[in-house]
Amino acid sequence: MDEAVVYLQPAFILQHRHYRETSLLLEVFTRDFGLVSLLAKGVRKEKSKTAGLLLPFTLLQISYLDKNELKLLTHAEFLEAHDLQGLGLYCGFYVNELVQRFLHKHDPNPALFVRYQQCLQALLADDSIEQTLRYFELDLLEQAGYAIELDVDSRSGKAVQAERRYQFEANLGMVEHSTGIDGRTLLAISERSALDSVALSQAKQLLRTLLAQHLQGKPLKSRAVLANVIQYL
Repeated sequence: MDEAVVYLQPAFILQHRHYRETSLLLEVFTRDFGLVSLLAKGVRKEKSKTAGLLLPFTLLQISYLDKNELKLLTHAEFLEAHDLQGLGLYCGFYVNELVQRFLHKHDPNPALFVRYQQCLQALLADDSIEQTLRYFELDLLEQAGYAIELDVDSRSGKAVQAERRYQFEANLGMVEHSTGIDGRTLLAISERSALDSVALSQAKQLLRTLLAQHLQGKPLKSRAVLANVIQYL
């Protein structure tokens, strides 16, 4: 591979916006190069067939010139569409924003790329959407370097007990606490097991706390905009 050119790289468009009269600026999640900013010149011209491919949730193979911070798109080839609708669509935009906020530019993360694609497939199937979001949030935190042990009391070093309760303490982890989350919930999350309604509610509370710690007070735009229509975020 020429170091100045990337050929046929699997990628998802996370965000696109108009640039000048006929072009698009793209934020792209690639399998082998992480987050990349691309300029797609002239794709909004009337006869262009490329613009119809450059949509969120569509798996593409892209080629681009890699000479500057803003790369130049040279080719896009369709691989697979995830035609999200309704709630799944709203959640998809939430997931896209999380990826952009937690990953660094040009930091490869092929494992998360696979989990992202699996997340879209689950959202498309309308398959336990709330659980899908919680486990993607957890995967994202782990891949971004913010993993915590959910099955160990970080203060005592003992295994979490299903009948006890725990809460998260910053810079420490999960510790036993009388008003915290059920130990059985933590064990289920740690094992990626199916979550019942109580566990889903507690998992939502926990993941919000963990995400907020690393968002440094900056709100998620997708969550704010969709707060009135989405109960899962």
